[in-house]
Amino acid sequence: MELKRKEEIKNEAKRRLNLWIENSSIDEMTCGGSRLRFDMALGLIGGYPFKKKPWMVGFNGFITEEEFDSSDYDEIIDELFNNK
Repeated sequence: MELKRKEEIKNEAKRRLNLWIENSSIDEMTCGGSRLRFDMALGLIGGYPFKKKPWMVGFNGFITEEEFDSSDYDEIIDELFNNK
């Protein structure tokens, strides 16, 4: 993945994480600390997979399946999850 695209994904993930923090809680977002639920709550690959809350404007798909499957994506999510 190109560095520019990696930064775009990281920035969008941070934007969505900040919206969660402003409107809910990390505990609710992650269902008590699940990294998988954290990734799903960001909704980067196909949009938010559950019923969207009104503040989730723009929670549409942002990355491709190829990007999702990359180790670069895992690094982004791991960094955000571990530093939340």
